Amino acid sequence: MRHLSRALLETAALVIAALASAEQGESIVEAKVKQLNAGDTFSVSKIPDGVYLRAVNDPDDTIWDRLPEYRVRLNPAPPVHESVALRTKDDDTGQDVFLTIARTSKRFYVRMRWRDATPNTVTKSNRFRDGAAVQFSLSDDQTSYIMGDGPEAPDNIWYWRSDRGAVQNLAAGGPGSTTMLEAQPVTGAAKYFDKGSPKANEWAVVMSRAIAIEGKHQVSFERGKVPMAFALWQGAKNQRDGNKIVSDGWILVDLKGG
Repeated sequence: MRHLSRALLETAALVIAALASAEQGESIVEAKVKQLNAGDTFSVSKIPDGVYLRAVNDPDDTIWDRLPEYRVRLNPAPPVHESVALRTKDDDTGQDVFLTIARTSKRFYVRMRWRDATPNTVTKSNRFRDGAAVQFSLSDDQTSYIMGDGPEAPDNIWYWRSDRGAVQNLAAGGPGSTTMLEAQPVTGAAKYFDKGSPKANEWAVVMSRAIAIEGKHQVSFERGKVPMAFALWQGAKNQRDGNKIVSDGWILVDLKGG
């Protein structure tokens, strides 16, 4: 029997992996989406001037299908408080979030989508909402991705909550210090695709902000690279506050590349 070439073996391995992912609910296209891990760098996608979304933050615009998408694995966040440890379930294995990061000459966009069998949009004593957040280091990737390193090294956070359908512009300088900023220039929109859609059982959220901005604790998109981290809250799993799933460190977006 002839020996298979290395290239052929690698191709076969990718096909097998893609088929296995498909059996778990992913499409073969999704299975081929490049995975980003902590410390990786990727280039922001450029949307040419003169190309517009149907609405500023349309999560279902066709433009997202034409831009590169990445996946990041999210795992249960470290329990920074004892109460969080009590809420965390040992059987939570986390999940992937799919990302598209793009910009025009005037605006910066983050699109996140993830699987969720049950959309949760109500917060009560025993019910919890879904949510998503993107965190930006205001300095470098040596700052803690767990809400910053104190008032001298804070992070800027964009937080979408399903019960209000809005995005909050926040800053944090360590666990338990999350603060609503006076300036609220970040906007967003979300859509849940139900069982009647080809994208069934998933959320898609777009958050964006003008490139030019003034004010404290606002991430600058005029830098070369910006560290980013991501988080999700699944209301059906009773996740809230520090009980969430997060990326395991900073991923750097190259704002000059692409």
